[in-house]
Order: sequence, then structure tokens, then C-alpha cells
Amino acid sequence: NWQVVLGASALAGVLSLLEDAVDHRDGGKYYPNAVMPWRGLLESEAYAHSLLCDLLSGLSRVVSVPASQKLQAAGVADGIRLWLMLQKETQHWDTDPSFVDAIHSVLTGPEDVLQTRVVALKKTFEKPFADIVAAGNGFTVSRRFLRAKAVEEKYNNRTEEQNREVLEWQEIAPGDPVQAGDKITAEYRIWNAENRSFVKLSAPREASLRPVNQLSGHYGWGIRPLRIDGWWTFQPQGYRDVKTDHTDYYFDTYPEENTTVREEFFVTQSGVFTAPVVSIESLYAPHYRANDAARGPLESR
Repeated sequence: NWQVVLGASALAGVLSLLEDAVDHRDGGKYYPNAVMPWRGLLESEAYAHSLLCDLLSGLSRVVSVPASQKLQAAGVADGIRLWLMLQKETQHWDTDPSFVDAIHSVLTGPEDVLQTRVVALKKTFEKPFADIVAAGNGFTVSRRFLRAKAVEEKYNNRTEEQNREVLEWQEIAPGDPVQAGDKITAEYRIWNAENRSFVKLSAPREASLRPVNQLSGHYGWGIRPLRIDGWWTFQPQGYRDVKTDHTDYYFDTYPEENTTVREEFFVTQSGVFTAPVVSIESLYAPHYRANDAARGPLESR
């Protein structure tokens, strides 16, 4: 039962943290800008939040802190503990000391926080392709087809190599036909609520499509311009496994928020073709998953 005395400026800095805590959508509290989520050794969200949790918990021993603010700080600290528990649910924590600190911060919490449990419910059913609607828990995923638009007439003062670097893209809307021999790009747009470990993206394809790159292998870090919406898009790092009728992508670590995965295809035959929807799931915690809605058949001429 020892007590701590802090200087006025140090105490003001610590108390200001109470204003920056954010309620997490799934429970608990966190600091979204505590570190950049690149999972480096010195950029661990778990470690940063364990330090914040311990710091706020320690305010109960500071003699100059009013009782109301001690209570508020304890609430934020317990919220961080709940957030850390949510992170552990979908992340594979190694034996790095930073994760030991995070576990220690959780275990020093009150009994009612330690009794928190996560309940997962699962339902499986079958439907025709056309009746599938978009659904997800912790993820969203959608697929669209794109094709390059010639830009030589706009950039006729550039070299051919420079023109390839500034390609514009057109979305192939549902019902728009493609031609046998066309080269098109499938874009899988993913939103992820948390950093997660061991994520699988499964992308079925229509029978008229053949991957430009038919070899399985590394799929990895990339940033490229996409002129259809004017933004640079981020591609995560993983392993690409090419199958006869679909491609699976495996990621040891999948980042939060918005990412994009792309695959190029040749259209090899004419006809009307359909395929199952794209899906993504956390293999570490399979109740976090998503699937796209049925987008209609792909017609090639």
C-alpha cells in the first residue's frame, strides 16, 4: 500500500491520456494512434497498451489525484485489459517479452474483468450461387473485375514504359461482356477490424478464366497506383496457392483496415460462367470471416 507523488506537469500529462481513450466496437478501450500497426519489435500495439494500462492503474497510488479521476483511470485500464484480451483472441502471440508484459497487465486486473468470456455461434447452410448475400463478422470482402484503359492519347509525350506506369482502369460492371483473349484483373477489396494471425482468402474463379501467373508462391508487400479511384492501394504479404478452380491466399499476419489483393487473368473461352463467392476467414478464430455477395455471371464472347 505504498503511495506515489508526481510533479504537476507529469501528472497533467498522465491525466490527459484519459481523454484520448477510444471505445472499441467489440468492447473495451484502446488508443488507435499509440503505435503504427506494422508489428515491428518496437511497434507492438500489445506492448504499448500494456504500458498504458499499468500507468493508468498506478494512478490509484498517486496521492494528488482526486478520487473521481482515479475511478476513471481504473475504468480505462480495465477497458484496455478487455481490448488486449480481444487481440489475443485472433493473434498468435510469440514468446517476446512484450507479450509477457501484456499478459501480466491483464492478469493484474479485477476478478470481474478476468471472468470475461467470448461466446461464438456458428450456422452452416447451403444456397444457390445467385442467392448468396454479403455477410461478415470482423471482415468484409468484395470482388470486382477491372481492365486497363489505353492512355497513349492522353500521354503521347511519354515513352511506352512510362505509359504502362500510369494505366487507368475501368471496372467491368455486371452484365458487361468481355472478349476471349482479354486480360483482366480481379480485385478483392478487404476490410479487417483487427490485426489478425493466420488469415485465408479463398477466391474461386469462373471456368473461362486462367491466371496469368499459374505458379504458386510468395505474394507480397506492394503499393501501386489505381487510377480508377485515385488512390494508392496496399497489398499485404502472404503465400498464393493456385488451384484448378480457385486461388487461396494465406497470410501469417493480416493488417487491420483496408487492403486490396489482385490477380490477373486471361479470358480463354466464350460463354456464360458463374463461380462461388469470394470468402475470407481467420483460421486462428474462424468465427471472424466474411463472404462477398453473388455478382451474377461473367459473359465472354
